[in-house]
Amino acid sequence: MQSFTFIDLILFLGISQGVFLAVTIQIIKDKNKEANTILSIILLLSVLMLSGRMIFFRFLTPRFLQWTILIDAVIFVFGPLCYMYFRRLSFYKNEGFKLSWQHYIPVIFHVLFSIYILYFTPVEFMDKISSGFFQIPFAIIEGAGIVSNFYYWRLNNRLLKTYIKEEKNVISYKQRLMSFFSFFQISILIFILFWMISFLSQNFFNYFIPFISYDIVWAVISVFIYVIGYYSLKEPVLFRVPLQKEKINVQTRIKKVQIAALEKELDYLMEKEKMFLKPDLTLRELSEHLNTSTHNVSWYLNNVLNSNFYDYINRYRVQEFLTRIENNQHYHHTIFAISLDVGFNSKSTFNKAFKQEMKDTPTNYIKQVNYLGASPRGIQRKHDLNISRQASEN
Repeated sequence: MQSFTFIDLILFLGISQGVFLAVTIQIIKDKNKEANTILSIILLLSVLMLSGRMIFFRFLTPRFLQWTILIDAVIFVFGPLCYMYFRRLSFYKNEGFKLSWQHYIPVIFHVLFSIYILYFTPVEFMDKISSGFFQIPFAIIEGAGIVSNFYYWRLNNRLLKTYIKEEKNVISYKQRLMSFFSFFQISILIFILFWMISFLSQNFFNYFIPFISYDIVWAVISVFIYVIGYYSLKEPVLFRVPLQKEKINVQTRIKKVQIAALEKELDYLMEKEKMFLKPDLTLRELSEHLNTSTHNVSWYLNNVLNSNFYDYINRYRVQEFLTRIENNQHYHHTIFAISLDVGFNSKSTFNKAFKQEMKDTPTNYIKQVNYLGASPRGIQRKHDLNISRQASEN
């Protein structure tokens, strides 16, 4: 038996942390209970994967090798569970979403194959390994694992794009958890590509890449899952959006008189009440103040103002920022502090919204104001005039 090493300590810490996270996430009292159940299962499977790698490297015997093949069934469960987790977490009416049994057919085949392997004695098993008896089946399983995980990665990527598109219609702020999920998707794609490179190199060119292998990739993925667990503890709630837009006949729902009244009330809430100053303002909250449905407000913004909720609210925030610059608040407060006061919840969101509205960065814009000695409103009017002139020339 090998002596205790630093790698053993790292693996042991990873396994214990995975168990801790799986249990802790279950006792969080929030609206993501169903999603967190799936996340706990994913974490425990990651623990199983790391345990299998530790057994494989530290107690490498023929019998243990046979059992680690059974543990590797996890590679066919990871993709479906991640997809279920993201759907439950991000979209309403999907809190209890489940995939049909057909998605687990590869897992069933892998388990049956592993049971078949366990029927061999250790000596028989190693003889067949040496003769190359299992070379093709192992290659098929690993190749199927790559295809399966890439397939569910694409499904998750489609969900992510749908969410990013739909959230602009219902919330006025950026959620840090979504930025993290985007990073997670990119990272998983990189892991799959490395795994594919290792697979092709070993099976088609008979060359083993020391630092890119099946074992290393899945050990890293397992540890990476823990990052999601910790992030879920820190940011437990994600605002859910509809997965599919409901088709509504608004012509029968909203009359012209109602549209005019909605316009008047909306202007009052924005210009007098300044509801846009609330950083976590949502379409639902605004609709409640207007005593109408979210569908009516969304239709009005999309079809009358040609805008989504996110851009509409941020446009008012940018204008409020300009007003405060005109009042020389930038001499007493930082740009970022003023942006927070007008309702933005991050520097990146503010910069992007400002550039979209003013076609310039906040810093350059303020420099122009100071240099020309003009008011922001004057520069804004000049900016609008230039745009109108260019449009007429075209």
